[in-house]
Amino acid sequence: MARKKDKKKKESKFGWGSDEAEEEKVAEGLRRTEMDEGKVRLVDRDISTPVIETYDADTGELEGSILLKDGNREGLLGLVKIIEAVDVELDHGANIESINFTGKLNVENPSEKDRIWDIDIALKNIEGTDLESNEIKIRELGTEPDTNVYSEDFSITGEAKNLLLIKEYVNTLPDADNVLNLRDIETDLLRSKDKTSSVGKSVKERKFEETNEYNDLDEDEEEEDEEEEDEDFMADGGVDADDYSLQSFGISIDKENIVTFAIALRNLYDKPIANVKVVKTIPEDFSDPVIGETTEGRGEVEGNKIIWTIDKLVPETTVIMKFTCSIMVTDITKRRTGPLEVTYIANSSFAGGLNIDKYDAYTRNKFYIDTVERDEEPGVWDCKLVFENPSEFILQLFNADVYSPEDESEKFVDIDPEDVSLLPAGAQWHSKKWRFESEELPAFRKKLEFRVMPDFQTNVNGTISISDVILEIASITGDMSYDITQVPTYKEQDVMATLKIINNGSAPLNQISITQQYFTNEFKPPSASEVKLIWDGKEVDLKSGNVDFDNSVFKISLNDLRNADTGMFMPESILKFEYPIHCINPVKEANFQSDIIYFANTYPLSQELEFRPEVPLIEALHLRRKFRIGKEVVPIGALGKYQIILTLENIGTAPLQNVVLMDKVPDNFEYGSYSGGKPKITDEVGEDTLKWTIDLLNADDKVEISYQISGSGEYSPSDAQIGL
Repeated sequence: MARKKDKKKKESKFGWGSDEAEEEKVAEGLRRTEMDEGKVRLVDRDISTPVIETYDADTGELEGSILLKDGNREGLLGLVKIIEAVDVELDHGANIESINFTGKLNVENPSEKDRIWDIDIALKNIEGTDLESNEIKIRELGTEPDTNVYSEDFSITGEAKNLLLIKEYVNTLPDADNVLNLRDIETDLLRSKDKTSSVGKSVKERKFEETNEYNDLDEDEEEEDEEEEDEDFMADGGVDADDYSLQSFGISIDKENIVTFAIALRNLYDKPIANVKVVKTIPEDFSDPVIGETTEGRGEVEGNKIIWTIDKLVPETTVIMKFTCSIMVTDITKRRTGPLEVTYIANSSFAGGLNIDKYDAYTRNKFYIDTVERDEEPGVWDCKLVFENPSEFILQLFNADVYSPEDESEKFVDIDPEDVSLLPAGAQWHSKKWRFESEELPAFRKKLEFRVMPDFQTNVNGTISISDVILEIASITGDMSYDITQVPTYKEQDVMATLKIINNGSAPLNQISITQQYFTNEFKPPSASEVKLIWDGKEVDLKSGNVDFDNSVFKISLNDLRNADTGMFMPESILKFEYPIHCINPVKEANFQSDIIYFANTYPLSQELEFRPEVPLIEALHLRRKFRIGKEVVPIGALGKYQIILTLENIGTAPLQNVVLMDKVPDNFEYGSYSGGKPKITDEVGEDTLKWTIDLLNADDKVEISYQISGSGEYSPSDAQIGL
């Protein structure tokens, strides 16, 4: 009988860990198709076949195959949702006044046909919440609205951070656009990164708890203290001492003043946030709001409001928007600049990283062993294990053991979680067949473990209130591209680079420079004569002094443009630079990973502007020939008749040409019934030899040729196993 060595199981806890959630699900072969229904599609390299082979993760040997039902690759996921609402109030210095929070944990069954049961969930990072246990056990979830959801409310305990940093800057100086630059704003904004507040408590309540003096103040004293604090705050410009270099609040009487506002955002969540909406209310004293630079999203003026919308804001990135307003005053009454409101949606928990550590759940399933006695060998059985997923869910079969009925230490099937791909709705997993000898009907012991695949979702609806925010005006943006990103190895070829710079600010620019670095002997920069400059659609001559190459850094400089024939680089103007990258005989796996930086400055000089476009990677593509030739002997019909199957598969990246397949026919065999073309009959190896020539076989293509042989006299079937 066939026996399989009992392989050592890898140590791993049951359950689908949160580290394999959203991004990792793609790596595991899942692609979301319907977000609202939690439905996903199984992804496989060969989507043309309804069969997916599975292999032993340790040995690489074939373990079995997955048979898809009607080619279906979709299925539902068990849903676990963390739903949170957070409301943050900030003062103008980005100090937290209060944080209000509500949270709900939902475990949902999205199926209207299949129940799920024995649900075990382990939470992680519950320390910052009032959840009493990190384990949730649910006996069963039904398919009706009143039975398909388990819900549990929670809140945050202790101190919490504001995870969307936002701050408004106001500057009334003539050079405010230069002062309010992204670099200095980001430095200032990051000072607010570690500020915390007790959830649900105001600044006064926290101060009372710390000093125990709050009850000694009556209402009049409270109002008086508030007025004194407000006067002190406004006397300091409404900012901390560190903000003096960025903000100014002095305006002139009986004169039109231009006030520059800048609003800065930085995402501190673990994942991107979406649907960010910033609403700035402009008081009646201000007029003529004009939106300037927006580094991300869209800014619009609607009545007395500035509205800034951002579809997605990635983590640890600072974005800003600037706008200006005019104001004329005829008295000395102080003018407020107007409140600021922000709303957003996040996909990672506000509650101190609350997440799912494990998920186990069961649903409808079916498994059996096919045991077939051989026609010509009584007492010899061909056996295989079949696990079927009759449910609407995608299942993971993470353990399947079939034991010998005679010896429990012997296994015919032994898989672990890394061996079998995920099973979409209706799919079956068939193990590799094993041979078993027994005169009695075999009765195998078996153990199977599986789970419903989960979908972990975190939905945070956030709001922030703050007095003021800013955006910058002097700015550049742009992009760059190559005409090709793959070049052949050991050959010479040029790659054309196109660099685009856009003045998307409001100030003319007097200096423009570009640096590109990390050139090598295999990837060389252009000469000065090879660089072409196109300015607002017209080609402009470049002098040799504008181009320089030193110590692997290539540089283009345009200085003192106000005295040049072109004039300064005006807002909304576009510069394009085109030049070749010379690829000189790059070796296998060579690549050109370059950094490009755009620099710009105004006249007079201010804080230098800097922009880094995304730079593609140029790879040296190594095309070499690789192929696989196989032979298979299959008994057919009466004794002595066999079918010979020859295969040729191109497993490389280059096409194959004029490949010769040969096979020797053993003595005492007749041959014929060709499939795949009639061969040429030769005696190149001393016996009848069949010869086929394959003119062309492209990468990943496969050809199959077959013929039949029939033995007579003293023939030996094993001679047919010999391949040429």
